[in-house]
Order: sequence, then C-alpha cells, then structure tokens
Amino acid sequence: MVPEPMSTPTETRVRLKDGSYAVLTLADVAVAALHTPEDDKDEVLAVVGGKNVPALALARDALKGRDPWNTNAAEMALRELGFSILVRADSTTPPVSR
Repeated sequence: MVPEPMSTPTETRVRLKDGSYAVLTLADVAVAALHTPEDDKDEVLAVVGGKNVPALALARDALKGRDPWNTNAAEMALRELGFSILVRADSTTPPVSR
C-alpha cells in the first residue's frame, strides 16, 4: 500500500491574548510578510519568501492586529503552516533553525 503524501495545512488555530482562538491562514501570513519589515535583532524569526521577519509581529499582522497569546503560540502556528523558524540563543549570535 502506498502511503498518502503529507501536505502542509492551509490554516491553523492560534490562541490570542484574550484567551480566544483565531484562524491563521497561509494566505494571510504570505500577505502580511509583504508588509512586515525584516528585523534580525528579534530573537524568534520566521523565514518567509527569503525574508527573516519577527514571528510575533508577522503573526500579529496576519491576524489583522490581534495579539497571539505569546511568541511560542505564534511560532507554533507558523511552524504548523510550514514556515521555518530561526531562534537566536542570545543577542550576540546569529539565529539558528530549530
């Protein structure tokens, strides 16, 4: 029996600061990445279209200003949508994939 191919989901749920949940879509993240400035000084970055953008800011922009519960919630949702996440160990080292 041939295994079914794995596919990346087009949407996921992310917990918000107010305790509710919102749907984060791949399309919303892609559009938000066009307008979210790169900032390689941030500690958790998402790689989108060759840009390293802060994961929390990207998720907030994709959610149209609503705040994810925390950076980890944003990171997990972006990772679930198939984006690579880079994490800086401290302010003097370059970010590494995790």
